[in-house]
Amino acid sequence: MILLSLLRCPYHSIHLKKFSFLLEKLKWTRCRKLIAGQEGVEKTSNPSDDADILGIYDPSTDCKVLKKRFPHPALTKEEQQMPIAFSLTVYKGARLLERILQAIYMPNNVYCIHIDSKSRRVFRSAVEAMVRCLPNVFISKESADVVWGHFSVVQAQLNCMTELLESSVDWKYYISLIGQDFPLYDNSQLVAALRKLNNTNSIESFPMPEHNQGRTKTSHKLTGNEMLDTGVPKSPPPNSIQIYKGSTHVVAIKEFVHFVVKSQIGKSFSEFLKDTYVPDETVYASLQQYPNVPGGIHGKQPEYIPRALHWSDGYSECHGQWVRTLCWIAIEDLRWALGAIMRYRLFVHKIPFDYDDDLLECILVARQGRKYGSILWREA
Repeated sequence: MILLSLLRCPYHSIHLKKFSFLLEKLKWTRCRKLIAGQEGVEKTSNPSDDADILGIYDPSTDCKVLKKRFPHPALTKEEQQMPIAFSLTVYKGARLLERILQAIYMPNNVYCIHIDSKSRRVFRSAVEAMVRCLPNVFISKESADVVWGHFSVVQAQLNCMTELLESSVDWKYYISLIGQDFPLYDNSQLVAALRKLNNTNSIESFPMPEHNQGRTKTSHKLTGNEMLDTGVPKSPPPNSIQIYKGSTHVVAIKEFVHFVVKSQIGKSFSEFLKDTYVPDETVYASLQQYPNVPGGIHGKQPEYIPRALHWSDGYSECHGQWVRTLCWIAIEDLRWALGAIMRYRLFVHKIPFDYDDDLLECILVARQGRKYGSILWREA
């Protein structure tokens, strides 16, 4: 009734803006209670599965209708000048993938989705249907059988990198994602963050810890779904590359991606890593510090911005669930994801596949109008 009365008002557009502002304020008030643990989260009833998502994007539905599921604000001048290339490595969870894509979609960016070759047919069909009306979103032609700890993790990323380099979109920065990352900022503020990098990469890179030295010192072999150490010593890395450790999640300039994929140094290093353990934590971290690499930074790295996440060996707090020492977050974990320590991180990692709607809705409300680097949660 309130909305109808506003619409009858001759200045309804002004009033609707005020109404929208008040509505967002009310939503954030509730979200603050949820995040603080003062109010219980309502479990999402009957969450959609892959088959439901496939049904939503029925091939007979007109693209004009389906595109409305991916609304976006008008591009700013800064956004127009800095298109972003995204890769998303996924294997299940079309419901969550749709929400991620809706949150990061802009018409001037380009998006590559790599689907694990082991994924269920209904998942692949759902993703194919989801992106069919989005001309700047495509599924990687090559599909790797991804196994954690194996080079296939890197290969999936390389597949998308290669195809993104072939895109007609003249993108400036590359951001790698998986199907459990959700943006803490809108696209305009992602661009603001990238502009602050000043044509450098944000890649975690530090000396390989002593207890991880064996990852690249000896040859490893994939047996079943596990990488086993053969004990056979490996030759030193090619081109005198120094081994560093870091995250698989990177933000990098286009020239760095080209170096990784196309240069002889990048290719030979990838070849060297094919029988190593967890090479995705080695490849970008090591090339980041290689002499004269595009966008690279030598020595101690600036603050890492791609992900807000908690490992159990660094943080004791996880309101969600620890899965292989990594926190799969609940809504109360937005206290640290939106707090001072993580204020410059772009995406929060990891959203559970069986997430509650309130979790994503509160992130979306929190990032509404949020400026890059601002603190949205302060502990009492």
